[in-house]
Amino acid sequence: MRDNDAKFSGQFDEVFRSSAVQIKRTVAMSPNLRAHVERFIQTLKFECLNKFVIVAEKHLDHICRVWSRHYNEERPHSSRDHLPPDFTAPPSEVSTVRLNDIVCTSKLGGVIHSYSRRAA
Repeated sequence: MRDNDAKFSGQFDEVFRSSAVQIKRTVAMSPNLRAHVERFIQTLKFECLNKFVIVAEKHLDHICRVWSRHYNEERPHSSRDHLPPDFTAPPSEVSTVRLNDIVCTSKLGGVIHSYSRRAA
């Protein structure tokens, strides 16, 4: 999905067509049409990509794969009552959690941290 900006040339479009990717253009002068997409890209940049110097496409793919797994499976989202998108069942009720029961897992050299309860 892209807007109708003149900076997107025919050569730009050809890269996608050669990969059998369909280009969807937004309606002219509709900046709020892609608000969810723009917000996700902003989150990806600020929480992850701005913290790295990307050296190769494979490096970028790895970083995006690890971060998107974290985003969908571990990261709390306020719009979902602080549950990740892939979380289907509500968490079990816990009366008290001791600090010793919490485990921190770091990924991407410490850029991503996720917390979980230690297995019983």
